[in-house]
Amino acid sequence: MARQLVALLSLWAACSGQRLDAVKPFGKGQADGHYQMESLNRGVVAVKVDGGVYVGWRMFGYEYDPASPGNIAYNLYRDGGKIAQVADSTNYLDAKGGSSSTYSVRAVIGGVEQEDSGITKVWAEDYLRIPLDVPPAGVTPGSPTCETPNEGYTYDANDGSVGDLDGDGEYEIVLKWSPQNAKDNSQSGCTGNVYLDAYKLSGTLLWRIDLGVNIRAGASYTQFLVYDFDGDGKAEVAMKTAPGTKDGQGHYLHTGPAAIDDDSADYRSVDNAAGMTGYILTGPEYLTVFAGATGAELATLPFDVPRGDVAAWGDSYGNRVDLFLASVGFVSDQGAGKAASGRPSLLMARGYAARSTLTAWNWREGQLTEIWKFDSDDYTDPNVSYAGQGAHSMAVADVDGDGAQEIIYGAATIDSDGTGKCSTNLGHGDALHVGDLVPSHPGIEVFLPHESTSGPVFDVHDANTCEIITAGPVTGSNTTRGVSDDVSPKWDGAEAWTNNSGGVLSATTGAVDDSKATPSLNFLIYWDADESRELEDGTSITKYGGDTLQSCAECASNNGSKATPVLTADLFGDWREEIIWRETGSAALRIYTTTDVTARRLFTLMHDPQYRMQVSSEQTAFNQPPHPSFHLGGGMADPPKPDIHVK
Repeated sequence: MARQLVALLSLWAACSGQRLDAVKPFGKGQADGHYQMESLNRGVVAVKVDGGVYVGWRMFGYEYDPASPGNIAYNLYRDGGKIAQVADSTNYLDAKGGSSSTYSVRAVIGGVEQEDSGITKVWAEDYLRIPLDVPPAGVTPGSPTCETPNEGYTYDANDGSVGDLDGDGEYEIVLKWSPQNAKDNSQSGCTGNVYLDAYKLSGTLLWRIDLGVNIRAGASYTQFLVYDFDGDGKAEVAMKTAPGTKDGQGHYLHTGPAAIDDDSADYRSVDNAAGMTGYILTGPEYLTVFAGATGAELATLPFDVPRGDVAAWGDSYGNRVDLFLASVGFVSDQGAGKAASGRPSLLMARGYAARSTLTAWNWREGQLTEIWKFDSDDYTDPNVSYAGQGAHSMAVADVDGDGAQEIIYGAATIDSDGTGKCSTNLGHGDALHVGDLVPSHPGIEVFLPHESTSGPVFDVHDANTCEIITAGPVTGSNTTRGVSDDVSPKWDGAEAWTNNSGGVLSATTGAVDDSKATPSLNFLIYWDADESRELEDGTSITKYGGDTLQSCAECASNNGSKATPVLTADLFGDWREEIIWRETGSAALRIYTTTDVTARRLFTLMHDPQYRMQVSSEQTAFNQPPHPSFHLGGGMADPPKPDIHVK
């Protein structure tokens, strides 16, 4: 009967022009779960390696069943002929495969073979190369507005994010272009325009958005969100905009307040309160939602929270007022906890070094609406105690298990309904890691280094109560970098370390590992065959205390000394992550995938609601790696089945 249904659907798809794998006839669990996740294709990847061809593919979250793991297997086909049934993993080394081979995968559920994944060719290199359309070089205006008039500048590919923009089950890449005269918030001077591009994995440019002269370029300014907010199967793109912004169709913004603004206006300051130029401290500010498939403007509203008195944010010249963060999140949008819809919302934040604000928005049925707002300046409630607790990033996680996600705002946790939940009151920090870092402790934990010289260099605390679990030493020095995850089997759970922690410490007990030098202080990635996470820094991936596993000599990292990649995420293949680096000169992106065969079988991490939402905020300000909602590391237990449905 199942094969007959597939045949009928195939005939319908051929007649209607629809893709079969978008039909999803065998959707057990697809419509039953709480959280709205993406309907992805099988994501088959094949790479020529020594000894054959490595092949990897996705297990969907709704296929995963830890109670009956034998209920699902995968048939692997080479050149149309079945070569293996794989029941213990989602990857395979085909010793007889070659560069000209083609592969497809079919799930076998309860003994019944499901639809075919479609044909995948073997990569020509050990990476997928995506050619880029570099924006033309620019010149700063020859006027008093800019300190360096007539300065030339070029563009580098910068931070990226992903979403299924056209509904075909495959991720597209949304890429921010940063001019080489981009400025930190503390720096004076004009910058070039910021552009956002959307690319197919084939390299096809779908659209380009020009944010215009009234959006400054720098890591803290433009935080863009990519997700299917309205559940129509196609992702939207949202970000802060201003007069002069052009959408992906080349049109100035024209809805809401943008319908009556002056797109020729230049609001860059000639001389602000501190005698610095190039800041944009006057003029309209907007929040705009764009269609992912075309880049066309869908809706524009005034950005909330507005600037108001610039000095109220902690300085008079425009640094702290323009510290922005953003994430997608499953918050309480129509009731507390699981009474929430389980549909994604936009989370836009302004300020975190002093005044801190956070606003939740919904994009539903063609309408952009504000749900709730948190403001530490609201003196009618305890919010004032949350000022100055933020970090240069934020992350979401359901920390109380009620079916709606909270926002970890540095040292503070904001509840899913926009009220303050708790704070350690240890203050601002740079890095932020949120996951199941201490498996022996129930729930989700937070690792946060601290810039304060009077307290511990970092703490690990309970995300729900803000109770301190362990803390680093008090050194009296500023902590600028820090990392935490399970990178070593020495202890149960995660390790934690900073630039001044005196080594690698157990996140559970604070014990120090004296056996190895302090590793890199940058990014993390799931890469090799075991469950421990690997270290990423610059353009290389290394094992804790060991060898380099992957590198790209022809590539460059992003964001100066932060040396971050364009993106790390589980983009295709099995549950392990891919990494995107830009080539030096930004002629192309390169996506590298692991080719180590692993016996660990997991569903795609992109069907874990916490991990997927943290991928959406990975590009924000000081980029941070995403963490799943369960302990993924040495000695791990099988995670629970994700409570999801797909759109």
